[in-house]
Amino acid sequence: MPVLVVGGGLSGLTTALFLGLYGVRPLLVEKHPGTSVVMKARGQYPHVMEALRIGGVADAVTAASPGGTGEFYMALAKTLSGPVLRGIMTEGEMAMSHVSPEDWAMASQERTEEILAARARELGARLRFGTELVSFTQDAAGVTAVLRDRAGATTRTVRARYLVGADGRHSPVRKALGIGMHGRGHLGDVFRVFFDADMSAAVSGLEGNVAGGGRFALFHLLDPVPGVFYTTDVPGRYGYIRGMSNDQPDYTGWTTAQCEELVRYGIGVPDLAMTVVGTGETTITCEVADRFSDGRVHLIGDAAKVVPAPGGLGGNTAVMDGFYLAWKLAMVVKGQAGPGLLDSHDPERRPVSEMIAEQQYTNTVERLGPDLDATGAAAPIHPVTQVFGYRYAAGGAVVREVGDAGELLEDPTAPTGRPGSRAPYVPLDAVGVPSTTSLFGRSFVLLAGTGADGEVWARAGADAAARLGIELPVHRLGGWEKAYGVTPGGASLVRPDRFVAWRAQGPEGVGGLEAALRAVLDRPSA
Repeated sequence: MPVLVVGGGLSGLTTALFLGLYGVRPLLVEKHPGTSVVMKARGQYPHVMEALRIGGVADAVTAASPGGTGEFYMALAKTLSGPVLRGIMTEGEMAMSHVSPEDWAMASQERTEEILAARARELGARLRFGTELVSFTQDAAGVTAVLRDRAGATTRTVRARYLVGADGRHSPVRKALGIGMHGRGHLGDVFRVFFDADMSAAVSGLEGNVAGGGRFALFHLLDPVPGVFYTTDVPGRYGYIRGMSNDQPDYTGWTTAQCEELVRYGIGVPDLAMTVVGTGETTITCEVADRFSDGRVHLIGDAAKVVPAPGGLGGNTAVMDGFYLAWKLAMVVKGQAGPGLLDSHDPERRPVSEMIAEQQYTNTVERLGPDLDATGAAAPIHPVTQVFGYRYAAGGAVVREVGDAGELLEDPTAPTGRPGSRAPYVPLDAVGVPSTTSLFGRSFVLLAGTGADGEVWARAGADAAARLGIELPVHRLGGWEKAYGVTPGGASLVRPDRFVAWRAQGPEGVGGLEAALRAVLDRPSA
């Protein structure tokens, strides 16, 4: 088989989906009997929705959001009844329509996983739940893995060209490779309680029928103790998380009555009638794997990094890990790229993961763990820059330009179009082409102008595609050039994941197109 994916969470399912989209039929194994049934993360940033649009599931994810929209309310408040100290991502600072054609969605992880799994199967991926990885070895030609059916306790051996470790924060794959973790490590533990209650009076001041499930809401509460109150997909069901503190009690063996009092005290509603429907303790960790690749094995999702929840980029980054890795695996497996293309996985994804880990730690200190040591905490980076402004430079699968200092971030509202940067979103007037972003996702794309030079680029693109045996549609359009940093006679080569691989300022660069493709794809000329 071409690819074995171990782990059926957000990152593994996304990898399987996009491998199927690109014509590769993977096998995914997951030890649990199905997708997640535990209430977990929620929310999809617009850059994730762009990827899900390419994968054919964006509308389904939006429909699975509370009220069928991406609207939400988040606040940092003294208590549930106020005062609200500030809105979190609700004052327009999270608007991203100037850098993306997509809006937010607010689907829960458990519903999103169902959607991803169904689409992956539709595209030919083989999903085997209730199946665990027992062991694996790798050699120069592939990976040999032993799998066990947990229901029948039978084992079988499979052979794959590549293995993707998407098996969670405790990742047996990562541990088997001897890959360590670095970062801030264990931060503390939080206790969560899910309960049914009539909270309509408490949230009556919020728009969007919050109590009836028409809009997601979350409060980071500071008094009398740090905690989080939030809505769920079930109308009338809510979650409460007791935040981290130095005087955290031992919750082992707590009775239902004790959990009820914990919630009443934490949200400041002493006479609330409720029914506790679930409890659990969660370890909060902030660390990143020392490397994301080892031979023919590549780590993604929580196997590659574990970050605190505040900021919402843990699950979002897991989805993007799968999206960014799948096209590379597919092109290598199909012989369109050399194995060196996969060497870019670690240098492209690890620096971004480290940046996000530190940003989520900063958020955690403010919202969930005021007793944490804030010494050395990273200065906040605007969320729009975090998700649309990160770059791939040193070691990435791009043709780096002379003078590029290799900055990790740039301002996406003032894009440079440099190789390694995200291809800028430019709305277009062309019939059937709403924006540059709508052109990307299925293959490499060459953008060129509408004049005579554009015709030269079109011929060069067709010739290079034929010689390399790849798809390379050439789109001749006007109005995009300035944002991409080229003249009307220039061109920009964009990877399937919407990052600029190479560009030519003018028509004189046409002879470098095939060489650029060969460099990015690890296809040295004969």
